[in-house]
Amino acid sequence: MNNTILKVTNLKKHFPIKGGIFSKIVGYVYSVDGVTFDIKYGETVGLVGESGCGKTTTGRLILRLIEPTDGKIEFEGMDITKLNKKELRPLRRQMQIIFQDPYASLNPRMTIGSIIGEPLEIHKIAKGKEKEDRVANLMKKVGLRPDHMKRYPHEFSGGQRQRVGIARALALNPKLIIGDEPVSALDVSIQAQVINLLEDLQDEFKLSYLIISHDLRIIERISDRVAVMYLGRIVEFANSEDIYAAPQHPYTEALLSVIPIPDPTVKKKKIILKGDVPSPIEPPSGCHFHPRCPYKMDICVKVYPVYKSPEGGHPVACHLRNKEGEAWVI
Repeated sequence: MNNTILKVTNLKKHFPIKGGIFSKIVGYVYSVDGVTFDIKYGETVGLVGESGCGKTTTGRLILRLIEPTDGKIEFEGMDITKLNKKELRPLRRQMQIIFQDPYASLNPRMTIGSIIGEPLEIHKIAKGKEKEDRVANLMKKVGLRPDHMKRYPHEFSGGQRQRVGIARALALNPKLIIGDEPVSALDVSIQAQVINLLEDLQDEFKLSYLIISHDLRIIERISDRVAVMYLGRIVEFANSEDIYAAPQHPYTEALLSVIPIPDPTVKKKKIILKGDVPSPIEPPSGCHFHPRCPYKMDICVKVYPVYKSPEGGHPVACHLRNKEGEAWVI
């Protein structure tokens, strides 16, 4: 039996840039440029990287909220890349999203009960008293009081609103949930509560997660495997323990070096990267990371490294780890 719930292969999204009198296409934003990874049943995969690297776009592509330029998305062995809206509708029940902003993602004119119960009505699963009972049960599951069902979003705190978003995502009993920075807008103490809730719900409902975040501490806590993304591409993908114990890509190494350690007696060498993330409109030649890499070699400027697993290691796109000297020219 195939243990993979989601498989993404060479996924791309190039947004056209139009200019001139006739609005001709004058270039592209290479937001996602060949992403490949998979998620197993009951697993949590963390997707990390700096702002603007394409993490959120990747999550929305998987859910077909935006259309991919190229690549393949397989859900439970089914290629969903080319499905139309009608064919996608049954799959919407299996794949849900928790949005980053608990304030903007809830309709201020709807009660909490209506927000959580709306998916049940849209998919014709329950209505009336049955819907109300289901909503009450979902509110209990996420730590909210059912008697608050008639209240509006502005009457709740940020953490409570995010719990509403989680309840809404759970309403259709999905198999895969994508969390787009699900706790970044919350206070640190509330972040821990929501993470604990997500882990408890995963055990109870046998959920698979893709958690998108720039906070490597949260990803370390919740993820089984971690994919590191830079300028639209995955540069390293491995078990969480391997990534945090022995990062193989210089970018991963730099990200991990700046994580604060809650011990003032421990001194840690920080790797401060020079410059900003290059523009996805005109990515650098060769390895996209070479303008900021402290280990840059001549080959890095000209040739993009093969994304592969060195002997006894995990997949990484770096010439330093490529003992066979294989590479392809982009």
